[in-house]
Amino acid sequence: MLSTAPAAVHLRTAGPSDAEAWSALHLRCLDETYRPLFGDAFADRQQAAADRTAGYDRALLADPDVRTLLAVDDDGTPLGLVSAGPAPAAWEGRAGVPAPLVPLQLFQLYVLRTAHGTGIGAALQKAAIGSADAYLWIMDGNARAERFYARHGFRALAESFPAGGPWAGQHMHRMLRTGTA
Repeated sequence: MLSTAPAAVHLRTAGPSDAEAWSALHLRCLDETYRPLFGDAFADRQQAAADRTAGYDRALLADPDVRTLLAVDDDGTPLGLVSAGPAPAAWEGRAGVPAPLVPLQLFQLYVLRTAHGTGIGAALQKAAIGSADAYLWIMDGNARAERFYARHGFRALAESFPAGGPWAGQHMHRMLRTGTA
């Protein structure tokens, strides 16, 4: 069943002054996404790592090479977020994962569950990376997100890497889109 879209959704560039709202939305979306998939203990670790998440978010919002956008309703309430920029991310080198195949990464794309199915995610993705070659990391087992990205030209790579930090205990893989630009 498709959700009903808010009366009007606006995409706007986000910056350092949006850090608090961005991180609150990010953490809420992490909880809505991963608690049903991986359970309470996993989701609680994400919430316990809120300071770490906020630090990551502040760095993205302050980086002039990273495109950050918020989807907000008429009242300015954030409904979704996206960030994309040059690859690889610093953590990828530290983790020893293979080099990326393209130089653009979709770092984050989250939409509140109440806004799923409204087109907000697609609008955010298009505004952040257009039809450019890009890749992203996705948690193994996140079938809903994998279907979303597949509809937008991404294909899952045959790989699986253990996640670290508050993500420990789960695995992730990359999805890649090439040849659509």
